[in-house]
Amino acid sequence: MNRYEKLFGNKKIVVGMVHLLPLPGSVGFCGDLDKVYKAAEKDLKALIEGGCNAVIIENFGDVPYAQNNSLIAVTSFAVIATKLRKLTKLPMGINFQYNDIEAEWALAYACGYDFIRVEVLAENRCGPNGILEAAGPKLMRIRAQYPKDIVILADVNVKHTFPLTDQPLDFTIESCIEGGADALILTGITTGKSPSVEDALNFKKMAHNMPVFVGSGVNKDNAKEFFEIIDGAIVGSSFKKGGNVNNPVDLLRVKTFIKQLSK
Repeated sequence: MNRYEKLFGNKKIVVGMVHLLPLPGSVGFCGDLDKVYKAAEKDLKALIEGGCNAVIIENFGDVPYAQNNSLIAVTSFAVIATKLRKLTKLPMGINFQYNDIEAEWALAYACGYDFIRVEVLAENRCGPNGILEAAGPKLMRIRAQYPKDIVILADVNVKHTFPLTDQPLDFTIESCIEGGADALILTGITTGKSPSVEDALNFKKMAHNMPVFVGSGVNKDNAKEFFEIIDGAIVGSSFKKGGNVNNPVDLLRVKTFIKQLSK
């Protein structure tokens, strides 16, 4: 049994997003770290009560994102993540924007988290956060130095970025698998934008036996169709009040989404 199967088994996985308010060190920090925690705690409890079977904690509010985050940001994230980890035994993940794999592994390792999301594992891409080099070689060395059964969810052609040079999709998928991914993520071009069902079907075929998640744009109306193909979805915008990614989690929207899947 591999790391992914040990953590998730054969279940279909609905990963809810806990989007942190701006942390210390970011331009939008409100000056009150406890306020950041309390908002995250409220969102996490709504996702749990609504029926999600995994969650990711992400420094969503820290725009514009850095690639090498400040010590105060990472430390503040660790304080919040440690408190949140005590609230549930569900699988919990870390995503530290943007593609800061050293911070992600350190946080997951030290705070008892089960998986991380890596935006750029086996590609070289660019976007509003700068030029992003393939993180796989560095991450594999970190994992070898600090070994732990932390599952790696790796994006392929991640949203909000573009390739520095074109490479075939099947090559990128194979490179992510060879580079240490335990599962792959397919996204649309931006947050809240979904790939097509046809995209998901084609992607899943190329991934062979590797688990595939859709990482943007899955909602109550298209979830059931996607879940006939994929193994999981990472849901942010659709669970927020009014479908606005910047709002708190709406418990009713989470419950409605989960209920649609069970029909």
